[in-house]
Amino acid sequence: MFLTITPLSSHYNHTKHNTKSQTHHHHTTNLISSPSCPPLPSSETHRCLLSSPGAAGQSQAFRERPDSVQVRAGSDVFLRCAVDHQQGKAQWTKDGFALGFERNVPGYPRYQYSGEAALGEHHLIIKGITLEDDGEYQCQVGPTANALPIWAAANVTVMVPPGSIRVAGRREGEMVVVAEGEDVQLECVVGDARPEPSLAWYRDGLRVDESEYTLQTDVRRPSTRRRLVSVTSRLTVRATREDDGTQYTCRASHPALQHPALPLAASLTLSVLHPPDPPSITGYRTGEVLRAGERRTLTCRVVGGNPGPWVTWYWHQVLPNNTLRTQARKSVHLNDKTSGDLRSRGVSVTQQVTASRTDDGAVYECRVTSDQLSRPLSANVTLTVHYEPAQVRVSGPTVVTAGQRFTLTCITSAANPPANLTWILDGEQVNTTKNIVTRDDGGGWVTSSELSSEAGRASGVRMVRARCEAQHLEATDVITHTRNITVMRPPGQPVVELKAQRQVVAGSLVEFTCITKGGHPPPKVRLYKNDKELLGQTAVRSGVTAVTATMTAAAEDNGARLKCDASNAALPDPLTAVTTLNMLFPAWEVRGWANPRSVEVGKVITLTCESSSSIPASTITWPSDANAIAEPSSRKSPGSFGGQITRSEMRVRVTAEDQGRVVTCEADNGLGVTVATNITLDVLRECV
Repeated sequence: MFLTITPLSSHYNHTKHNTKSQTHHHHTTNLISSPSCPPLPSSETHRCLLSSPGAAGQSQAFRERPDSVQVRAGSDVFLRCAVDHQQGKAQWTKDGFALGFERNVPGYPRYQYSGEAALGEHHLIIKGITLEDDGEYQCQVGPTANALPIWAAANVTVMVPPGSIRVAGRREGEMVVVAEGEDVQLECVVGDARPEPSLAWYRDGLRVDESEYTLQTDVRRPSTRRRLVSVTSRLTVRATREDDGTQYTCRASHPALQHPALPLAASLTLSVLHPPDPPSITGYRTGEVLRAGERRTLTCRVVGGNPGPWVTWYWHQVLPNNTLRTQARKSVHLNDKTSGDLRSRGVSVTQQVTASRTDDGAVYECRVTSDQLSRPLSANVTLTVHYEPAQVRVSGPTVVTAGQRFTLTCITSAANPPANLTWILDGEQVNTTKNIVTRDDGGGWVTSSELSSEAGRASGVRMVRARCEAQHLEATDVITHTRNITVMRPPGQPVVELKAQRQVVAGSLVEFTCITKGGHPPPKVRLYKNDKELLGQTAVRSGVTAVTATMTAAAEDNGARLKCDASNAALPDPLTAVTTLNMLFPAWEVRGWANPRSVEVGKVITLTCESSSSIPASTITWPSDANAIAEPSSRKSPGSFGGQITRSEMRVRVTAEDQGRVVTCEADNGLGVTVATNITLDVLRECV
């Protein structure tokens, strides 16, 4: 059979379509129509070409068709399309608008075709999908002279998670105060979602039984944003005492949530007003006897109450003069710090008690106050305590000098009955003391005792140890306190020693040592050069303290005052030893000059050399060959650092040959250091 083939006349009309973010170019394809060819969806009239199978007898057909998908906004979409025996051109359309044949889809920067076109692969990729991308997509293959057109459609549904969830008129987590029996309507609003979210109510984490509540069917409302919806659910609760502190939560589930298993939620908590019941005390019964140190936990149990009542533990003590002493020991607001659950109708507030003398006869009262009560509710117990002294203390001096007489006092804290005291001095019991018992203002009896003794005079005694022991019928062990008394002894008069490698010459090392014997505590020894303290090394051997400072002697140290101070707590003022540092030092320079500076031939010139200060005084010599008129003269004068300055003068009659002659003078004081200087003669000649 032969079919009449009409030549394909295809052209593409480019029409601009504006959106908020981009301009799209839509292509409309015109095909030759045929009664047996189903129409392609389009805003234009499409014509289909009837054609017979290709030369190989095979028609173009889909190997892979796109599947409809639901995706979250912002995700990437991959729509598959693959064609076997493709003959016509392939393109995609969206809601009837053609996207064109080019693989990069001009005008749609987030769209592109993927796959090997030569293999009939024309997959569509959409990056970062938005609500604007929601719609029907078709993969279309156009006709040819030998092939009919084919197409396959898929819907892309863009899911948007709810933008918000709230309980209308309430803040998140708000505490809603209601009276028992009052009806409360809770309205949950979930906004801007696609598709419609699912809502459910929960009471303390458990889904509410709808048979026990009035629950209005969710109402769907249009959103202010296109294609999105908002949903409202109303729950009516009749408040009961058991609802006090209960949390009601509205949860919204939606497939587009980032974690679908974790729905959005909005919560509030009901606070149901009711008064508390009278308190009760457990943990002790009035009349029981407690031993000192015994611990008890008094528990005050309060049932119910909203607003949460204040529970305060009061401690009352009746003093020997019949006056009442009261302290608020612990005050707890049940909404803030409790050990129970208000909704279980029982709350316990504890008071830890360690039995002591202050608790003997004391009354512990648990008092409950609330805005719902016209007067406080209370319960109390009275304690009975037998107790030993909590402590023993010895007072008196801690430091005495040898032979000094001292007195120590031992006193106990209150006890019932009174304690007995014993003194132990340096390991031996003292039987010459007596105990004095007095009534304490806070209850119980106080025992005191005094011990007088003289600090040991023997040189080896450095410490006296006195221990006071308290025995009591209720005590399992003896209660003791020890006083250690240091016996001070002054050190001996210090002695100063100087050591050097040779004579004390400038530049040599000098050891300055201060030695003192004995002393307790060991003396503190300080070394000084003039008024500056020197850093020394301390050594203590066999009761002898020696402190040594090493220094490099300098000329300016001549005549320095070296002082040693030795002190300890037994001395009112330090013991002092002083010596003077006498040094030898060479001249460090010699200066020379001529007078006059220039001289005529045959005239006399005076050459002068002067050394710096030295000990001993320097001797100046003139080793140069000069025409001295007479022997050089020399004289001494006081110099710096206690030394002497030497000046030598030599008179010379000059000749013409002396022009530019260098004359040398040297200064030496026998310490191995020679300093020298040169004088250059300037002789004037007559012009010939």
